[in-house]
Amino acid sequence: MDWGRVRAVMGKDVREALSNPQIVMPLIVVPLVIVVGYPIIYLLALRLTPGAASGLGGFIGDFPRSALPSFALANTARRAAYVGVVYLFAGFFLLVPVMVSTVIAANSLAGEKERRTLEGLLYTPLSDAELVVAKIGSSFLPALGFTWICFAIYTAIIAVFGAPLMGRVFFPTLNWWALMLLLLPATSLLVISIVVMVSAKARGFQEANAIGGAIVLPLIGVVAAQASGLMVLSTTVIVVAAAVFALADVVMLRVIVRSFRRARVVSYLS
Repeated sequence: MDWGRVRAVMGKDVREALSNPQIVMPLIVVPLVIVVGYPIIYLLALRLTPGAASGLGGFIGDFPRSALPSFALANTARRAAYVGVVYLFAGFFLLVPVMVSTVIAANSLAGEKERRTLEGLLYTPLSDAELVVAKIGSSFLPALGFTWICFAIYTAIIAVFGAPLMGRVFFPTLNWWALMLLLLPATSLLVISIVVMVSAKARGFQEANAIGGAIVLPLIGVVAAQASGLMVLSTTVIVVAAAVFALADVVMLRVIVRSFRRARVVSYLS
């Protein structure tokens, strides 16, 4: 595999993605809502509105006390803050790389079909494996890098708005490090592989993005399960889930590399 050719295609795809408003806008709007808006409003409400914590009594009461440290059990406001910051928003945070990578990956092949640039790329000396790796990498690396930027912003927000409420700096926690280092990369890679495979057959960006967007639905179920107390994204749960996703990544990458045929993709262009 010629990594120089792979990097060249990845660089081209990243530049095209950043120049496309359909891709850039979700990169701005989604983090503003999930990474900035939700935690600030939530923590400010707990600090400034006395009745806010009591209004979350059902949600907080259903959450396992064993998942909370002793300093978070001092009062209802602290419990609500810790559960929201450490567990509930972890589920929301999973949506960031998935949504970003879905949009970029949908643009990788389907977008090139619309721009009439894919056929020229398919006739280059790139092997099928190099082309697949380049398309996946051009979505995976920007999505992962962008997610780490969002994580840094989220950490700063928690330090400013959450630490005074808790009486100490408590974030990032171990389950968040497992989330960032293990689960998010594994999840993003699987989503991108699926969307790239769909994008190879779709006739346009909107079609590929719509089909790929359905992958977000199970993650919304994770958020709902946490809010109802049915599941806790503890470190153990995250590590196990990451191992399952990593295994699925290996299988999916082997399938997509073996099944990808540029002649078949060219036939979809006609």
